[in-house]
Formats: sequence, structure tokens, C-alpha cells
Amino acid sequence: MPVTEYYLIGSITVPSNWVALIVGFLVAYIAIRKRYGKQLAERFSDAVFYIIIIWKLSVVITDFSTVIKAPMAIVYFNGGMIGFCLGLVFVALRLLLDVRKERLDTSGVIGLFMGAVVVQAVYQVMMALLNDGGLVPKIVTAIGFLSLVVYLWIVAKKTEENSILLPILFMAVHFFVATLQPRGLTDSSFFVSMSIGLFFIVLFWRMNAKVMKRRESFE
Repeated sequence: MPVTEYYLIGSITVPSNWVALIVGFLVAYIAIRKRYGKQLAERFSDAVFYIIIIWKLSVVITDFSTVIKAPMAIVYFNGGMIGFCLGLVFVALRLLLDVRKERLDTSGVIGLFMGAVVVQAVYQVMMALLNDGGLVPKIVTAIGFLSLVVYLWIVAKKTEENSILLPILFMAVHFFVATLQPRGLTDSSFFVSMSIGLFFIVLFWRMNAKVMKRRESFE
């Protein structure tokens, strides 16, 4: 959903997508802590912290000339979508390293994936509610993502061996919803969902293959 509303907080004008994203992070943290425990919730909050820091500091890469002329631009500006994606890549690499060193099992990875789904779901619903747009896209967005979260929340712990199906469903729902939204499949949030979904599909596939290989070695 496109940004049409801005909010004045003190002396800072905040776009609706910032508000939606912050609320999404908070709701996801609470959900993970409630279901998966403090340790995984802190790992999720660390990931969010890295994304925000890289997103802010990446302005040095995306607008180097401005930062050279005015170093304080780092405080007031950010790296935009490129910086956000760089943050996601960094977090993804850290997650791959943790899985490789067996610091995270399948349950933990599912928990972090659920955190990403909750963030995107809350973000999408809030963007639909906070900004102008057609009634049908708003309703479809809200029902689609809320239904997705509820369903995945119920089945997540029961599908560890078929965990690869979780990101596939996530991608399918966002694809369907995006086709009815104003920006359709060109929206940046759709690109983020597809990237996250593909990453977790590959990760779950590798983890499941590793588990199967271990089982075969014991037989």
C-alpha cells in the first residue's frame, strides 16, 4: 500500500510506513517471546537492531557525496530500500552461520521465520488502515495476512519436518494480496516477502536434508 499519511511526533515528521514497521517489530517480539521464549526473542531483537543500524548507516553508500559535504546527514537520512535490503542480507548471513554451527535448530529457525511473517502481516494491515486506498484491497489485505498468521501460528510447531511449506504459503498469500493492491507486484514490500520466503525455503530444505542424512546414517 502506498504511503499517503504522515504523522508529526515532536518536531519530526514520520511517514506511516515507519509507524507500521515499528509496530510490526514490537508485536513480533512479544509473540516470539510468548511462544518461543526469551532467548529466541532476544535473537530476533538483535536482528532488528542490525537491520536498523545498517539501514541508517548505509546512507554513506547510497548518498556518499551528501555525507561528505554534511556528515550530520547520517543522523537525518537513511539508506532507503537498498539499506534495508543490506540489513536483511547481513541478518540472513548471520542466521546461516548460526545454523551451520548448530546454534539454532529447526524449531528456532521456524520461530524466527514466524517473527518475519508477523512483522510483514502487521505492517501490511497497518498500511491498509493508516493510508488512503480502495476498500476491497484494504479488506483483502487485512483478511489475507491475519488469516495467514493465525494459521501458521497454529501449525508451525506441528510441521517441523515439512517446514519448507511455511514460506511457500507465506509467499503465495502475499502474491495473491499484492495483485489487488495499488502497486501490485512492483511494491517493495512484496519484493521483501519473496526474498525472505526464498531464503527460508532454501534454509529449511538444507536443514531437512541434513536431518534425513543423519537418520540414514543411524539405520
